[in-house]
Amino acid sequence: MGTDQWQRPDEGTPDPAGPTGWGQPQPGPTGAPPPAWDRPSAPRPGIVPLRPLGLGEIWDGAFRAFRQNPRVMVGLSAIVVVITSVVTLVASYVTTRDLVGAMNRFEAADGSFDDLFSSVQRGVPLLLFSTVLQSVAVLVLNGMLIVSVSRAVLGRTIGFGELWRTCARRILPLVGLSLVITLGTLVVGALTLAPGTLVVWQADSTTVTGIGVAALLLGLLAWLVVGAFLWVKWSMATPAMLLEDLGIRAALGRSYRLTARTFWRTFGILLLTAVVVYAVVAAVSVPFSAVGQVVAVAVGDTGTWGLALSQTVSTLGSVIGSVVAYPFLASVTALVYVDLRMRREGLDVELHRASGR
Repeated sequence: MGTDQWQRPDEGTPDPAGPTGWGQPQPGPTGAPPPAWDRPSAPRPGIVPLRPLGLGEIWDGAFRAFRQNPRVMVGLSAIVVVITSVVTLVASYVTTRDLVGAMNRFEAADGSFDDLFSSVQRGVPLLLFSTVLQSVAVLVLNGMLIVSVSRAVLGRTIGFGELWRTCARRILPLVGLSLVITLGTLVVGALTLAPGTLVVWQADSTTVTGIGVAALLLGLLAWLVVGAFLWVKWSMATPAMLLEDLGIRAALGRSYRLTARTFWRTFGILLLTAVVVYAVVAAVSVPFSAVGQVVAVAVGDTGTWGLALSQTVSTLGSVIGSVVAYPFLASVTALVYVDLRMRREGLDVELHRASGR
């Protein structure tokens, strides 16, 4: 499947009032709407019917995409998750080891506050790097999986080789888009938290410290609000880039326009999906974390090796949960994109034609 059927209409063409063939039902002879069983059923060549979708159909389609092509959906996810998790594990272990060592020396009067502060200074950039790397890698993974889901909408599958050939020339733009989204969110957080942080840092009295803490809380609230807004407005940029062959700026603008009149619906679907998925990941990873703590105590080592063992077991649980979570999130994102375009641009008609080719 090429990208022709995914191309958006000309910018000068106004959006139709509704998807072609899926407008309001015409009234019957008595003025009442026709019975539901008289309406033609929507074609369904793949994982979802080609008409505007409800939340249940989007979730069902995500599960179907997972089952239809598990080698790509699970295999690719496993590769990315394992690599990024190892990097995060190393960064977390090194930072925790240095910080715990500095705190122990401080409590034993063998260290100083400057030593403790230096450990924090060394650890924060490492953790920040691993966080950005993981965020970018996950966004790139989602982009590649979205291509697989777009094929599944038409009842087709794609292998690793074809997926790579399809996405290879878009990897660098996709990485760039991922960096823009990740760093953009971090910059917003830095700007909203900076005033409160500066007040607390320079505070010379309890009153001033209280004002700084209040400013920090307000900044955190502002970050959450603006971050949620950007999350929704930029959520369709990845599928738009890959399926419509757009650049970074054009993809962000396209996502902004697609979600213009459906912000709250899109926000609700994405938020509910994220809550359910991360609850499942937590349900898987928390027992592993508890087992890691028990194993560390059982082997009688609560120091460096015990800490490494505990974090490794905990990370294993997170990996298992994420390998399933990321394909589902990518599938939901792709199907929301398809739903938005079917509602606004009648994409269902073009997809129906493409499915018969």
